[in-house]
Amino acid sequence: MSATAGLILRVLFLAFLYAFLALAMWMLWRSVVSKQVHQGNLAIPSLLLSSGIGAEPKIQSFAGVEVLIGRSLDCDFILEDSTVSSRHARLFYNLNQWWFEDLKSTNGSYLDGIRVEEPIVVKDNDEFYCGDAIFKIFIKPIEE
Repeated sequence: MSATAGLILRVLFLAFLYAFLALAMWMLWRSVVSKQVHQGNLAIPSLLLSSGIGAEPKIQSFAGVEVLIGRSLDCDFILEDSTVSSRHARLFYNLNQWWFEDLKSTNGSYLDGIRVEEPIVVKDNDEFYCGDAIFKIFIKPIEE
């Protein structure tokens, strides 16, 4: 094989390699752009929280991506119990699931008798204890 033929083969191989890399980058870019568009229209299943504190049970529905739970008036779901911290816990929607996180509360949060120490995935009909207060979570399925 002559030096000219070897040079031509090298140049063709490099051209093919760069074309392949360009195509791969273009496909990745298209994938990222299309996911951003779809995430903007992503429907979030709404939450229904029910608490049995007091004479009458408190039931409240939420459609946002985050729900703060506590005694403070700036919380979304207010539990009027002295064992509940002012900002006790939060529910948040991430990775197509609802999560529950204790916000370093004094008396802790419990699910099925186990203390919640890090964010955990929530399912329909889960019952949580925040201090002595009990509340139940209902996740409304997305209607298409």
